[in-house]
Amino acid sequence: MGKGKAYEQKSIDYYSYISDLGNWNAVYKVIFSMGGLITVIGADSLWISLVTILFMLFLSVGVGRIPMKAYLRLMKIPAAFLLMGGAAIMVQIGRGHNSIFYISFFQTKLYITKDSLLLAVNVTLKALAAVSAFYMLTLSTPMGEIISVFRRLHVPALILELMHLIYRYIFILSETNQKQKDAAKSRLGYCDMKTSFHTFSSEMANLLVLSMKKADMYYDAMEARGYEGTGIFWEETKTVTGKQLMYGALYTLLLMLVFIVLRRNV
Repeated sequence: MGKGKAYEQKSIDYYSYISDLGNWNAVYKVIFSMGGLITVIGADSLWISLVTILFMLFLSVGVGRIPMKAYLRLMKIPAAFLLMGGAAIMVQIGRGHNSIFYISFFQTKLYITKDSLLLAVNVTLKALAAVSAFYMLTLSTPMGEIISVFRRLHVPALILELMHLIYRYIFILSETNQKQKDAAKSRLGYCDMKTSFHTFSSEMANLLVLSMKKADMYYDAMEARGYEGTGIFWEETKTVTGKQLMYGALYTLLLMLVFIVLRRNV
């Protein structure tokens, strides 16, 4: 069970190495995902957002061969936050004029109008489209390659080094925390609410101590291997192929078709 949990926590990093999109040029993937993000924000269209979500899903799952179950599991956490934010936009407080649904709440009403519903759906889909665009990048590109792209953009070396160390250390802490949880569960540390709070607080305090010890230990190991403040990574040369350009052209064509249809219906 512990191995399964640790495996799930490393899934983003794991899938970035096994994805069939891994042989795509990293710079091209960054431009592709950023282009999708900018298009979604600039267009401010529900249908553009929906097309982007479906196309990025097609690239990650259909072309990259990431299991659909794993992709949906990774989308659950951001989707949950975005849905809660959408609900906050959708529900209004007041007298409920022109509402399509309302409930009484003390001396006022909680109500939903057609405009607030459309706004909530639009904002939620736009955010999901942005997340899916970045998932296309992160689920197919190892962190070392993304940092390499930033290095070409002349991002300061200190920032890049911190990005890489923090990213790697997150997985170390996640694995340590998961081992603590598994040990606590085997001792009925989560059998009731009171015990769960006590166990959780103990885990967090212990995790702080362990994180500091592991930080010293891993830094000593890095220095023993010649680390002098700058990580040097092997980079594989990956050219932009016609197939990669074809998917970019297909996405652009779909967006153009949506724009044309929307303009005709105005």
